[in-house]
Amino acid sequence: MKVLDFSRVVAGPFATRMLSDLGADVLKIEPPEGDVTRTFSNPGGGAAGFYMQQNIGKRNICLDLKQEAARDLARKLAAEADIVVENFRPGVMAKFGLAWEDLKKLNPKLVMLSISGFGQTGPEAKRAAYAPIIHAESGLIGRQAQMSGGPAYDMQFAMADSYTSLHGLIGVLAALRVAEKTGQGQQIDMTLLNALHASDDYANWALDGTWPRPVETIVWQAPEDMQLLIVGDMRWLWHCFSTMDDLQDPTPKGADLTTKIKLRREAMEHHIASYESFDALTKRLDAMNLAWGKVNEFGPEIYEQESIKHRGIVVDIEDDIGNARRTVQSPYRFSESQSGLPSGTRLSRRGEHNLEALEDWLGLPADEVEALADAGVLLRE
Repeated sequence: MKVLDFSRVVAGPFATRMLSDLGADVLKIEPPEGDVTRTFSNPGGGAAGFYMQQNIGKRNICLDLKQEAARDLARKLAAEADIVVENFRPGVMAKFGLAWEDLKKLNPKLVMLSISGFGQTGPEAKRAAYAPIIHAESGLIGRQAQMSGGPAYDMQFAMADSYTSLHGLIGVLAALRVAEKTGQGQQIDMTLLNALHASDDYANWALDGTWPRPVETIVWQAPEDMQLLIVGDMRWLWHCFSTMDDLQDPTPKGADLTTKIKLRREAMEHHIASYESFDALTKRLDAMNLAWGKVNEFGPEIYEQESIKHRGIVVDIEDDIGNARRTVQSPYRFSESQSGLPSGTRLSRRGEHNLEALEDWLGLPADEVEALADAGVLLRE
């Protein structure tokens, strides 16, 4: 499967990274200035881990799409591709002569994933959109503030980008099946806003007008200066601790609901913190069939947990200049097929596969590729 990847940052690159992990030949088209995330943070002088996580496993050619010869080359590559992925603002691909209307004439079976904030058409199609913008406008940030009672702030996770990549990947795989059966390709118009709302398991509360609802997941102070999240609303937690762990009700007779909630929560806090050890507490929670999670500090230690090591989610690789690095592995585990990055995979340098990929995809001889490089159409680090 040949994938031509024009996308940048996360929305798009994550989908094509997963396609690469699943065995596709992904050819990333990078501009002369490079994907902006290459230089987010580069320990040891190599490419940023952020860029590496989304792009390792892909081959790379560097095209200056401002030149007509580069655009012509991109069209030839699209004619050979099974999949094209792009996340430019709507209208940009058309300026390059690479819009869906252009490419479907060259390749009727082509599947094209176009990712944008608000859609290829519509009143807000031209708006710039990044994940935090969508988190704000989707109601996600506002909801978190309501539930926590704290200030409104964005999460440190490009949820809108990642979910849109995954929904886009599902759309691509479905469209490939249609193309296989009918010979008919199609464009998938995938928006960050739609993907986030479609993924939101709280959407029903807004649609039914029944918000707010009580907090379900509370973080408690646990023994040994640890913090613990226990899943379940306060009523269920109180029922479990009072009936199965001998927690006494401190509420005076005739107390109103607000007082009852306050006093019971304080009693729960003291009870949970009173265990002699964190291990003793979690064993008791297991005995009561309550789901819990230790609140870990964010850092390399989170990848040392037993289940994570058992599943092999971290893989040893090399960055673009050969430094030993680590990144996350594909999550897919098949009973018969292989997927993911082989250990020791090296991240491609910008334009590294100009010659190799153009020969593979288009059969271009080396002298023609060199002539394109001399003309500034192709660049290489």
